[in-house]
Amino acid sequence: MIRLVMWYSPLGILFLVMCQIMSTTDMTKTGQTLAIYITTEMAGLAIHSLVVLPGLYCVLTRKNPYAIYLKATQALLTAFATSSSAATLPVTMQCVEQRMKMDTRISRFILPVGATVNMDGAAVFAAIAPVFIAQYNGISLTFGDVIIIRYVGKLVGFLGYRF
Repeated sequence: MIRLVMWYSPLGILFLVMCQIMSTTDMTKTGQTLAIYITTEMAGLAIHSLVVLPGLYCVLTRKNPYAIYLKATQALLTAFATSSSAATLPVTMQCVEQRMKMDTRISRFILPVGATVNMDGAAVFAAIAPVFIAQYNGISLTFGDVIIIRYVGKLVGFLGYRF
């Protein structure tokens, strides 16, 4: 039954999206707004993964963080392809144990915990999406509203809530 749902869910999602697209009056404006949202989301994720996390690693270990990215290329590609921490876990364990020469006792404890707890992408999404929805619907947000959205987004990412 689950396999059947997995095979037909893209078709169902397609029809749900098409219903919203067909009800749109100005496609150009909606497309431009959506492109800005996607660009903002991708920029937030890029800043987090290419600047913030490597910066923390560099400050804490005094080592080149991008060397880790090179050793974990296979795991990163699998993560991009599957969008799932659980699906990436076996490849990540292989990279960490074989290419980085980490003790298996450490990797087999830390990596599953990290895959479960690490919800940075959800936190970035939870901070950007409400602002986008408010702007799209013409609702102006105060500075306090944006701060509340930011910390609720961090809380959502911390709790591991998936959208």
